Order: sequence, then structure tokens, then C-alpha cells
Amino acid sequence: MQKNHYFILATIITLLYWVLDAYTNVSLYDSAFMDELLLKTPHTLPFIKVLTAGLLFTLSLTPLAFKQRVHKQTKAPLNEFEELQKVADILFSSLSTKINVIKSLEILEEALHLESSLLFIYNKDSLTLYNENDFIKAAFRSKEILPFHTNVTRSSVEEIAVACFIEKRALSQDNIKMENKHFTLFSFALQESRSEKPLGNLMLATSHPHFVEQNSAMIQKFNQMLTFALSVAAKKELLQNLHAQHSSTPTNQHFDIVLNIMNYLKLQEHIEHEFNRQKRYHTALTLVLIDITMLKNLTKIFPIEAIVTFKKDFIQLVKKNTREVDIFGKWTNDQFALLLPDVDFRAGQRVAQKLQAILEETKFARVGKISCCYGITSLSPKDTVGSFKARAENALVAASAKEGNAIEIKLQTTELNHNAF
Repeated sequence: MQKNHYFILATIITLLYWVLDAYTNVSLYDSAFMDELLLKTPHTLPFIKVLTAGLLFTLSLTPLAFKQRVHKQTKAPLNEFEELQKVADILFSSLSTKINVIKSLEILEEALHLESSLLFIYNKDSLTLYNENDFIKAAFRSKEILPFHTNVTRSSVEEIAVACFIEKRALSQDNIKMENKHFTLFSFALQESRSEKPLGNLMLATSHPHFVEQNSAMIQKFNQMLTFALSVAAKKELLQNLHAQHSSTPTNQHFDIVLNIMNYLKLQEHIEHEFNRQKRYHTALTLVLIDITMLKNLTKIFPIEAIVTFKKDFIQLVKKNTREVDIFGKWTNDQFALLLPDVDFRAGQRVAQKLQAILEETKFARVGKISCCYGITSLSPKDTVGSFKARAENALVAASAKEGNAIEIKLQTTELNHNAF
């Protein structure tokens, strides 16, 4: 029986009591039926009758409260194969790794009724949050955590994350209290079988620990799939960097010769240079990341020569419609970046809107019309180079999750006002 059915039944029982009591009084006192219904007779005690009706209504709803309590305590085990199939379809789809990972975490949260999932990527001397949600915003002051630095303002969740990093915990379970609510944190190391060091850590926050324990086998399999996806992405990025570093000529180290555009490594040099300049002279700096919608699907339809020609035309279009001082380069194989010195995020938004309008009127050879997603952020006084770039990536992920041609802006000042990053 559904929840509203219980309320209907309780109402019917209460009305039936009211009518039968009135009919009984009519028989006893030879009074008018409507007077009895409306409590207008001298022998009627309104307070007693209303109290009795209220108690009867409340007691009629008792089975509903009991049913909900039992349902919360005894959640049925999940269909492991079905849930993992959903995750695999998302995790290994043609979208970028970051989008796929974040969407797969959302599937896990829904399936396990989690308060939150937290994914940490381990660096040499730090750990970085990969995803973002309300629980993370409440528990963390920054997405980059320095575990070997003393910080008395760390939250209980941050302390557990630091302990997992330093002690290299494979598995742990901790209880915390946050905002007057009790949660259990399950932590799982993301570690390949042949590796001594974990890639990161997956943490699950829940108020139903028994349900998580009940589905631990499924979580372990999800953990293996997630580790594989992140490992492949990391190795791919490493190979790209090594290829750029060991090119035969200095020019090749800085530019993609085929597309005639600076590569990721050279772009990072510009970002660090402009970052240092901003810190010294307090100038503005904006980063716009651009993702061509469904580019991976286009590569499956058209030959490589057509895709290369399309990318060259797209690059020329962007360069033609931006300033000479703006720095344009590759962010990944399928994403590009615009570094805009001396302007704030509003100018970055206008650049993205200008490109939107131009692309709506442009048809590329063989490919036709395309659309892009834009992630925008501006440098703030409290930024590091890492947090600056990470926030732009988060903005691009948020834009890509929407339909094509979306613009997403993320700013540290705005997020700090909401106890976020």
C-alpha cells in the first residue's frame, strides 16, 4: 500500500467515527443529526470528541510509520550485474575520462543511497579531490590537501583522508559527526595489482553502513573498474608528455606540428608565467577551456584526414576571432584552451558567446556545423596554479554534462561564500 493510501484510510476511519457517534447521540437524545455533526447540542463535549478523532487518525497511521522504519533498516540487496553494467556503459564510453568517472560515481551514490562519494587522486606530496558535491563543499576548504603540512582547521573528513594517504590504507571504516548528523566513511584504496603505490582513494559517506557492507562485493568490483579507467587515462597522459619531451627538434617540444598549435606542455609554461605575473602585478587572468561536442563520435564516422582538416579550420577560426595577446593551445587531444591575460571572467564569457555565435553560422568541410562547451574561471588571490586549472576543468565538466553549446563559470570567491572551493 502506498503512503497516500494510508492517509485516505485514516481519514475514512476518522469520518466514520464522527458520523456514527453523531448517529448514536441522535438515538439517545432525540436531537437533530446536523446539530450532532456540528457539535451544537448541549450534551456534546467538543474537546473530547475532537481529541478522540485526532487520536484515531494518528493511530490509523501507525502501520505506515512502522513500514517506513522497517524499509529503511532492511534495504534489499542490489542486482550486482545490472548496477555494474550501468557503470561500465558510462565509465568506458566515448566521453572524457573525467566526465565518465563523475557520472559513474553518481550512479553508485544513487544505487547505495549514499550521502556522498569522494574520489581522491594521490600526488607525490598531496592529494586532490576529483569530484565535487554538497557534502564535499561542507567538509573541505580546498580541493588540494597537503597532508604533511600542519593545519588545525581540518575537518574530521579531511583528517581521515590524510590518514588514508599517509598510512596507505587499503580499507578503513570511520564514524564521524557533521552538521549534527552521524555518518560512516568507508575508504577503499585505488591500487593496481602490480603497483606498490595506490593511485588514490574512494571514500563513501553513508548513514546506512549495513547496506554498504551488504553490497561490499559490488563495491570492490566497481573499485577495480574505476582503478583501471583512471590508470589508463594517467598512462595515456604520461605517454603524451613523454612523446612531447623526447621529440627530435625543440619546435616539436612546444608545438603540435600537424595542427600548428602549441601543445599542453608549452601551454603550462604560459599559465605559470602569467600566474607569476598576476601575483606580482595583481593583473587579471582568465582561462577558457573548450570541448568540441561529440568530437570522439565524429572520429568514428569520418577518416582521420577529414578530422585533421576540421581541427585546423577550427583552430584558425578561434585565432582569427581572439586577440593577438591571447594564448591558444591544446589541453588534451580533443580539448583546447584559451588563456586571456589582463581580463576577468566576464570578458571570457563574452569570448565564448562570440565563438558560439560564429559557430552557429559556420559549416566545416565534410563535418558541417558543430557546437562546443566552455569552462571558464578567473585567477583569485588564494589560487595555486593547480587549483586554478582544476577549477577550469570542473567548469568544463559541468558544461559538458549539459546539452551542447553550454557555458559554465566557476569562481573561487563565489564558491568560498558558499563554504566551497
